[in-house]
Amino acid sequence: METGTGKSAAGIPNSVWVLALVLIAWAFWAGIATGGFNLPIERLPWSILVPGMALFCFAHSVVMLGHQRAVLLLVLCTTLAFASEYIGESTGTIFGPYFYTDVLGTKILGRIPVLIPFAWYMMFYPSYVVTNLLAEGHPVAQGKGTAWIVWISALSALVMTAWDLTMDPIMSFNPCATGTTTCLPAELSEAVVGHPAWVWTTGGAYFGVPYSNYRGWLLTAFVVFLLYRLLERRLIHAPWPGGLSKVLVVLPVLAYGSMAFIDAWLGNPKVENVHLIAPFAMGIPFLFAAFILFARSSLPFWPHREP
Repeated sequence: METGTGKSAAGIPNSVWVLALVLIAWAFWAGIATGGFNLPIERLPWSILVPGMALFCFAHSVVMLGHQRAVLLLVLCTTLAFASEYIGESTGTIFGPYFYTDVLGTKILGRIPVLIPFAWYMMFYPSYVVTNLLAEGHPVAQGKGTAWIVWISALSALVMTAWDLTMDPIMSFNPCATGTTTCLPAELSEAVVGHPAWVWTTGGAYFGVPYSNYRGWLLTAFVVFLLYRLLERRLIHAPWPGGLSKVLVVLPVLAYGSMAFIDAWLGNPKVENVHLIAPFAMGIPFLFAAFILFARSSLPFWPHREP
């Protein structure tokens, strides 16, 4: 809370937070205006990003939530995400008609790449923490009744779907005729835009992605968040000593924000102007969550202190 001395609850002058906001906004603007770094890579290889981020999310959730809640979150998210993807890819419902190429490697039941359920998970956990901070001012849900859980699950689904607004057009960009892959080389590279990880067979109005995809994302994410938030209340919250300190809680928030920065800075000229989306769709939840954590939260700053 703000004090009469013009300082936040963390004891830091409010002018410092304003300056930090200006610097972050400038960093987003610089990435958009300049096109970012001239890197030889066009997008992050998922074979590196997904396992690394998923491992981080699980380790962090064990520290902050305790092993019971952490395992529940991992199992529930990967299981339901796979079921949703399998039904969606097989029938064309949920997300719209699409199929996976071989860019992401080995597939489960010949349809869904092994990486995909864990990609959902690596997006689910940071979105969970960000939403909790936005709605409750605390990184862990406090359990305020069923109606509240339904509402915060819907908000969580929006925060997570914002991630896909930038990701999906880049990962599914395909230079071939709509619904085909005949123009692609035999060897596909996961780091090259134009080598799609999945293909929309009928195309769509949003950078080639059908709007039904985002309906499916909202629905799937809402169901996963709702079930997890209902079940987590039944499990003991057992964080590690210092697990609820600001320097540890901020890590998944930074993971969420870093993807917005990457999308703004890396850019993809083949998908014109898509890098304008993430700084707003993801940047706003990231900035507010970070501000609430450091300026309004009563959590201790360092891990060795107990809340």
